[in-house]
Amino acid sequence: MKSKLLVNSINKISVIEPMFSNNFSLKKKILSHFKKVSFNYKKKLNEKQLINKINDAEGIILGLQPLTKKVINKVKNLKIIAKFGVGVDNIDLGECKRKGILVKRAIGANAISVAEVVISNSINLIRNINQSYITLKNGLWKKSEGSELYKKKFGIIGLGRVGKEVAKRLIPFKCKVYAYDIKTYKKFCKDNNVQNTTLEKILKTCHIISFHTPLTKETRNLLNKRNINLLMNNSIIINTSRGSVIDLKNIMKSVKKKNIKLYLDVFPEEPFTDKKFLNRENDIYTPHICGTSEEAKVRIGLNNIKALKNFFKK
Repeated sequence: MKSKLLVNSINKISVIEPMFSNNFSLKKKILSHFKKVSFNYKKKLNEKQLINKINDAEGIILGLQPLTKKVINKVKNLKIIAKFGVGVDNIDLGECKRKGILVKRAIGANAISVAEVVISNSINLIRNINQSYITLKNGLWKKSEGSELYKKKFGIIGLGRVGKEVAKRLIPFKCKVYAYDIKTYKKFCKDNNVQNTTLEKILKTCHIISFHTPLTKETRNLLNKRNINLLMNNSIIINTSRGSVIDLKNIMKSVKKKNIKLYLDVFPEEPFTDKKFLNRENDIYTPHICGTSEEAKVRIGLNNIKALKNFFKK
């Protein structure tokens, strides 16, 4: 143990993600393995500031801050990026590969956190709880009972770690769960009563549809102006993956016409500040919080530390 500490103590680590930097237990843990660690407490950094922060770092812990080609080429010592989360669309992966920089994601560390919010907001929207709250807050005693989640058809787009956690939590509700993914996950689907099907069938038949895909060329605008019209009236769309998985700008006309309710935790551009959009009373919006429960932040951070420790002890 002592020799590992001595090896790790010579490596310079820069923690860019403020959620890690502001967590006492994570700071204590990383400092027990690495002696040369700098922390960032500022939420937004421009390219110049980011370059200055990681200029001599060999390893970094990165959140949603854009790691562009320019930034990557300005830093000479970087060997590994530990992603504080799962999505890597803010990182120029091609340039990292060209420069031999390893990117390690905290896969699965926030899956429970996201899944719980998906289930809670499914109930919230299908029972009109948020709408009733707004009405009452505005001084009107107007009941809007809504429906039950029980035995509803629930579509999961992307059956990775988060999608699986959502599916498992739907079992007590006896929902008919359908999944669309490039992989079949036959054993999981059999064990958890999930039916593999097509995107088109999910859009046509499900009362609630939740997106859990990474952002790639194939998944960008996966829900778009053309296929939004397949959805049933009064259905619910949930997106906690990446904002650009849904072509938000071009689907809203159909969303209004079909009375579709939305729960969005992610947006094409963040921060998202369109007040006219955000004032829609039937929907729920949150500022990219699903994966950042207190427990999830610790799990992600410990995953990051483990990735750095394993890399530098080789």
